[in-house]
Amino acid sequence: MRAEGHKGLALALVFSIMSILRIKDFNSLMIALLVVAFSTIPDIDLRLEIKHRSYTHNLLAAIIFGLILGVIFHYFWISFWAGFMGGFGGTILHIIGDLLTYQPFAPLAPFYRKKFALKLFRSNDRIVNRSFLGIGGMTLIIYMLYVLAGTI
Repeated sequence: MRAEGHKGLALALVFSIMSILRIKDFNSLMIALLVVAFSTIPDIDLRLEIKHRSYTHNLLAAIIFGLILGVIFHYFWISFWAGFMGGFGGTILHIIGDLLTYQPFAPLAPFYRKKFALKLFRSNDRIVNRSFLGIGGMTLIIYMLYVLAGTI
């Protein structure tokens, strides 16, 4: 899945949950936005030129990204919890998105090394990626109108 697809999927999932649960406090909203912002962080492996969907696309990487961002956020007097949830949650949602594609990988590594792929679409399918972004954007708008603005 491409960056726009990951961000769209993260928007759709996070703001669907927040809408259903009617969550509208400022801290939760900020954490939700951080999760979306960090939903592409596992693809740092492409820039580092290391094996794609190996070291950065698993549960251990999610914990490590969460801890690193938590420490950075704590250092800047924001919140360890917000940084951790942003990094961990964003990585988990990235993994969920990549599980929908054809390329198998081990999302539970190093605890369980079996590779998975649901093979629903190709990761570079432009229509699918843009559709996820569109759906995610619509979900955010619905959340803002109906939950934040209180129109329902």
